[in-house]
Amino acid sequence: MKLRTYYLTILLLSVFAPSNKIVFAQSYQGDVDFAVENEFGDTVYYFYQDEIGSENVLVGEMKNTSSPFKTDSLVIPSNVLYNGNTHVVTGMVAAAFHYIPEHVKSITLPATFEKIESVTTTGFAHSSFVNIYVEDSNPKYTSVQGILFDKDEKVLVAYPPMRKDSVFILKEGVVQLGRNAFACNTYTKKLILPNTLKDIGDRAFFNMSSLREIILQDSIEKIGISAISKTIRKLTLGNRIQEVNYAFLGNQRDDNIDITCHTLFPPAVQLPAHIAEVNIISNHYIHLYVPRKSLHLYQQAAGWKDCASILPIEPPIVTGVDTASVSWVQNFSATGYVWTLYTDEARTQRFMSLTFDANGHLTHIDINSSHMPERMPALYQEDGEEEKQFAEYYSFTISGLSPDTKYYYTRQSLKGTEVIDEETGSFETQSDGEEGLADPSSWDARHTKVLHEGQVLIQGGDKTYTLQGQQVE
Repeated sequence: MKLRTYYLTILLLSVFAPSNKIVFAQSYQGDVDFAVENEFGDTVYYFYQDEIGSENVLVGEMKNTSSPFKTDSLVIPSNVLYNGNTHVVTGMVAAAFHYIPEHVKSITLPATFEKIESVTTTGFAHSSFVNIYVEDSNPKYTSVQGILFDKDEKVLVAYPPMRKDSVFILKEGVVQLGRNAFACNTYTKKLILPNTLKDIGDRAFFNMSSLREIILQDSIEKIGISAISKTIRKLTLGNRIQEVNYAFLGNQRDDNIDITCHTLFPPAVQLPAHIAEVNIISNHYIHLYVPRKSLHLYQQAAGWKDCASILPIEPPIVTGVDTASVSWVQNFSATGYVWTLYTDEARTQRFMSLTFDANGHLTHIDINSSHMPERMPALYQEDGEEEKQFAEYYSFTISGLSPDTKYYYTRQSLKGTEVIDEETGSFETQSDGEEGLADPSSWDARHTKVLHEGQVLIQGGDKTYTLQGQQVE
């Protein structure tokens, strides 16, 4: 379609039926050719898809600030009568709903609508829509609870900008996010995307002013141009990501972003030809966590090597029946650490606080019970001083915990008294095995003593236990 810029004056006519009433008689500029009321009395602007007078038309830019909408639910007709000709409504211009009045909260697209993916700029991004609906007979698109998908529900085409879910979990089966899919949503704070998602389109999360965290699963292979909003504080990439394109460009940030990338080989950072140096703009705000054996690859990779820091991913907490082995990565700016354990998710019931110096040595215990921590050897050692400086782990083991119990923790890195880094999480201790197994009086013919590598074990069915009742893997 060729873009045309001109002034067009149309006289007010009343010879057509009310559902096809031509309603404006003033000059317009840009992607508008004529305006006609729909059956509910709302004014819809149209733009010829090809040459003037062509059979197909697109929904034009809704630029009339006098708010010619009588309802809060805009319905786009399948066809429109103008100048004695019936025109099929097949799609919309790039910024069709950018200036739509705020009281219009939903839109229903007709069965003939087929040109949404071809929109090159904002799409629905700047609209006031809470719901985007489409007629059931449309062969290309469908709406699921007001969210627009392709007909097979494998592509999320548009998530309404004014939808107020603070956390959104995208359903399994979706493989692609379209261009501007979530753009300009001002409410969503966290996105959890499915393990079926492979491709994130250009500007997919652009200008999401409240978004702070995105969790991308291992299935993600490609992130499009300028997809990542500058408000993001935490981003997790799976182990199959191959290409991040232009994802971070143009995002001049006020705060740091923590990126955890699980892939062993650094994803390619593809930039437009007019940018000479392959680099991530504002990468000095990025703190990157990667697999520890891939540290040297990221330190040398274009687009990643100049990040503010490149550190190994924190190892998971390893639990037993009444123990938890905790490890964390050294923060080289820290003068000490505080690790606090709680028994409730709100973190109001403090169980214990452990204080460590800059070298990870335990210096103080503030404990509400007799459970005592122990120092444990470092979990990771690597040959070569260059690798070591990025891979120092501090660790300890807590014993005397309750079995089959969930605990919550906070680990803070301190510089003097200032908290410079904080991690929160939870872990759950293991079950103590088969009920009553630790009591010898409960053993019966099903339980047999066996000697394995110098240790006496109890075997019952397909499970094996220590004499204390702990299951052996």
